[in-house]
Amino acid sequence: MAAPDDKTEKRLVGQMVGKGAAKLEFLYGSLSGMAFGLVSPIASQPFDTLKTKMQAEARYQSQGVITLAKNVMKADGPLGFYRGMLPILLSTGVQKTTLFAANAGARRACEQSQIPALVGCIPGSGGLKVSVIIGGVASGTARAVVETPFEFAKVRRQTGGSARATEGIFSMAQATQMYTGVFTTWYRGSVMLTSFFVLCDYTERAAPGLMAQPLLGGFLKGGICATLAWAAAWPLEVAKSNVQAANSQFKGESTLAILKHLVQADGFAGLYRGFIPGAMRSFVANGAGMAVYQFTQSLRKD
Repeated sequence: MAAPDDKTEKRLVGQMVGKGAAKLEFLYGSLSGMAFGLVSPIASQPFDTLKTKMQAEARYQSQGVITLAKNVMKADGPLGFYRGMLPILLSTGVQKTTLFAANAGARRACEQSQIPALVGCIPGSGGLKVSVIIGGVASGTARAVVETPFEFAKVRRQTGGSARATEGIFSMAQATQMYTGVFTTWYRGSVMLTSFFVLCDYTERAAPGLMAQPLLGGFLKGGICATLAWAAAWPLEVAKSNVQAANSQFKGESTLAILKHLVQADGFAGLYRGFIPGAMRSFVANGAGMAVYQFTQSLRKD
């Protein structure tokens, strides 16, 4: 693989993480992540609603995407595709801000640490840096903390339940219930985001000219890499939806136990319920979001 020249390398780094101090990259990651978060949910919510219904509602699990879409339209009209949109709109900007800031800050902190184990590349990986892996886990952790209460509310609304965990005055017990599925969300987010940033890193080095284009490169990179990353993490997404769904049959069970139940009931295909609308959602949402992210980063003057 030919190494990009200095000018191209500078543009490539600026797409995801620049060469400034860790605090500066944290700030730039926050601003670009917020832009990502404001664009992606509007385009993707209908696909997300179909995906969640296929994963968590028994009456829809045997239906195809087109049939399910027709049924949602017939029952609730166009607004039926946007159930649960409010918590996502409230959370996505904060969520993307947090995860991209955590990723950028963690990666630059590793690269500036002068610690050989954090600065170098992983042997046999084709040049993949340890900092990319650490940045992915950091972003998955940040996302789980911010995302879980909003995902809980969204899934409850999409599956016919209340966005509130329990009725009555808000209490510590209710706050705890809002974090139902947090560990499954963390497993899913860490696998998905680490895979995503690793794929982005390989893509940037394999096709530097194309990926350096702020809008087209960002759209292709975001759509393709995110969808492949979701494929790796999808069984955990199915488990999360089942944990958080209204009247969940898996209440109190571990992630591993839920995955075993799904395989026993439907075979390996049970782990990929809702993947088609989920993949559609991922490509549209992350392609548009990454295009905006890279465009925002391209405005940097440093």
